[in-house]
Amino acid sequence: MKKAFLISYRFPPQGGGGVQRTLKYTRYLRDFGWEPVVHTARNPFWDVWDESLLAEIPPNVEVCKTSTFEIEKVENAIREGIRAIRGGKSAAAVSEEKESPAHSDSVTQVRKAGARGRLGQLNEFLHKRLMIPDQQIFWVLPALWAGIRQVRRTQATLIHTSSPPNSLHLYGGLLARTTGLPWVADFRDPWTDGPRRRRNYVNNRLREKIEKAMERWVVRNADHVVVTAPPLRDRFLKKYPFLDERDISVITNGYDVHDFQAASDLPRQMLPRDGFHLTGTGNIENMFPAEHLFGAIASACAKHEGLRRDLSVHLVGAKRGPYDQLLADLGLEDRVRYEGWVPHVESIRYLQESSALLMCMIPQAGGGNEKLSGKGFEYLFTRKPFLCLAKPGLTADLFSQTDLAHIVDPHDAAGIERELIVLYEARAEDPVANEDLVRKFDRKNLTGELATIFDGLIAADDGTRGAGTREVAA
Repeated sequence: MKKAFLISYRFPPQGGGGVQRTLKYTRYLRDFGWEPVVHTARNPFWDVWDESLLAEIPPNVEVCKTSTFEIEKVENAIREGIRAIRGGKSAAAVSEEKESPAHSDSVTQVRKAGARGRLGQLNEFLHKRLMIPDQQIFWVLPALWAGIRQVRRTQATLIHTSSPPNSLHLYGGLLARTTGLPWVADFRDPWTDGPRRRRNYVNNRLREKIEKAMERWVVRNADHVVVTAPPLRDRFLKKYPFLDERDISVITNGYDVHDFQAASDLPRQMLPRDGFHLTGTGNIENMFPAEHLFGAIASACAKHEGLRRDLSVHLVGAKRGPYDQLLADLGLEDRVRYEGWVPHVESIRYLQESSALLMCMIPQAGGGNEKLSGKGFEYLFTRKPFLCLAKPGLTADLFSQTDLAHIVDPHDAAGIERELIVLYEARAEDPVANEDLVRKFDRKNLTGELATIFDGLIAADDGTRGAGTREVAA
């Protein structure tokens, strides 16, 4: 069987949305004639851990791990030490609290860190000025050294890299050049054009120039580029005239039917059986204007007796937005509930038990969204109605193809209030899903699309790959 060497820094037992893409490829590639071999970090620093995801890795799939230097672990230890000193506790006592029964599940762990003052300034200098394109750059050389041996030992026939972190593409490109294997570079998020990334370039033109050169090198040297949405493909084609349309594909994220089956089998009930439950999985980010949503909820409950009696809003995610005072001022402390981070299968169970769902898309500067929310595909599969707060653009265009979505501009408080009432008053009805649209985003089918790309590269391989085919042509 052909072997794909999948390089992903985010892989179980790490949790979160970024883990899912490579995990699902690993789960389904065998169905399309490819044996996955995964290369990941042994000791990554990450906010969320979900050991339940380990059960999704198929039996006998080899997962190769290479250690790295994680500067964030050092920074976190310093922060905890400072907190312990300021709080009158020993660092050991703080450590014991982290290991306390509050984390007794042992399937999840959420680590939060924050620093200001001189430590924060040093942190900003290190991350924005020195660690380019990201702090995982320290993994590239040890991973490359290990990867060369692993590729030869496992007799892999193709390399696939998944970002972020973007430094993995540098590793993958160097590995492809060294081994002569074809290489697929998969961008889960934009790199130099991403809104979060661009914040690093403010007053930092040198970093911007370096990262743009890195991105160009990756796109030029990869045998095939994969992105998650059509606008990202269009942008790459416009930015890089040397990129042939045949050498870049769109493979969206999606849902996994098995996740919903596993969630249905959970013995635990997440939500009360009565009431009207509006649930959003993921995080309401600081960049999202949530004050309009919360204001609309308060206004709708004040005007509508049924919502005032029945509505509860559940926000399932690791991040708690800075809205506690606003919620208190609006009288929503008991109505809007931060459920915290839960394993992925439990987040699916929340969706299954909810009356309606909530999606909050961060407005992009200059227009609509250019990437699709991963949770949106899971929302589609539930066939439940959902309130989609998104500017005109990719997300709105996609979900307008189904009657499930109630799409409102995130700044339109009156529109949000109106749709909340519509959702509540139609709670006994079964909305009609666009089944053709739903089937399009099955993770197994999407993995089949990736396998087709792999097959095409192997069929075209004449032994000259790894030298950067577009580099030579240029």
